[in-house]
This record gives sequence, structure tokens and C-alpha cells, in this order.
Amino acid sequence: MKDIEFDVELTAKDLYRFSMRHTYSGVSGIFGVVISLACWIILAVRFGALDTTAKLALFIIGCLFTIVQPVMLYGKSAAQAKQNKDINASLHYTLSEEQITVSQGEQEACVKWYDVRKCIYTAKALYLYMSPVRAFIFPADQCGDSFEQIRACVEERLGYYKDYDPSQEAETKQEDPK
Repeated sequence: MKDIEFDVELTAKDLYRFSMRHTYSGVSGIFGVVISLACWIILAVRFGALDTTAKLALFIIGCLFTIVQPVMLYGKSAAQAKQNKDINASLHYTLSEEQITVSQGEQEACVKWYDVRKCIYTAKALYLYMSPVRAFIFPADQCGDSFEQIRACVEERLGYYKDYDPSQEAETKQEDPK
């Protein structure tokens, strides 16, 4: 396999898409939207029978997960992108057969393919999760023509390491010293 190299400079839009997907794809995000929608429906159906305090409470709760939280996520993403402008100037990724290498200036970090816990593909990005909240973000618009090649490489490598257990390899080396 030939190494794939590309650069990514995360923008507020990229961070916002990741935050929205991460927040609303889980059980708590779906539950929040259901609560908001239920409040809106109750408010619409029972509007005449409710007192002002109940109307206001239902309106505020209805807005929490459908308006307030997305606005807060955007503000947080914009602040993070602005704050980390120097830190996250441009990340250089190298996808090789054994690992993913990310570098910036003199700093470099490597993640083995078997350490990737989950991969999410969307039309706009590819997210490689190393933990429940930490992920590499590969925006399609920044990867350009390489995006499909990156996606194919990720699928191949994750498929190869799907049932891989690094502890078995360590045990084998301990039993058979050369």
C-alpha cells in the first residue's frame, strides 16, 4: 500500500459539523430533541388551556435542544477555531499500512490502526474515533480528490485490524524470544 499524505486546517464549520453529529447522534441527543418536540406539541395543542407560566416553561424547554444548544455548539466551535488558530494551523496526515501519523511543525503523533475505535463517514467528512470524544476529522472539501482514496484506505485498514488484539501479539513475543 502506498502512503497517503494530505493536509487539513480545521475551520469553525468543520468543528461545528463534528459537534452537531457527535451531540445529536447519541441517545441523549435524540432524547433531548424528543423532549423539545413534545414541549412544542403540548404548547400548540393546549395553548388556550395553559397559564402564562406553563406556556413560557414549555417554550423555553422546547427551545433548549432545538435552538439554544446548536447555537451554543456553533459559538464553542467558532471560539475553538479562533483560539487554536496558531495551534491548529495545519495538520499533516500520513496514512500508512501500520498507522496514522499526524504532524504539525516539529510535533508528531502516531496512532495504530487497531487503536481506532470507530469510523463515521458522511458526505462532508470522515471521522476516526480513538475514544468516545476524541477523533480525527477529515473534511471532504479539504481532502479534495483524495477523499475517496482516503476513505478506501481507511475501510481497508480498519477491516484488516477488525479482530486484531495487540495483547495476543505481545504474549506471542514473550513466549518465543528470538
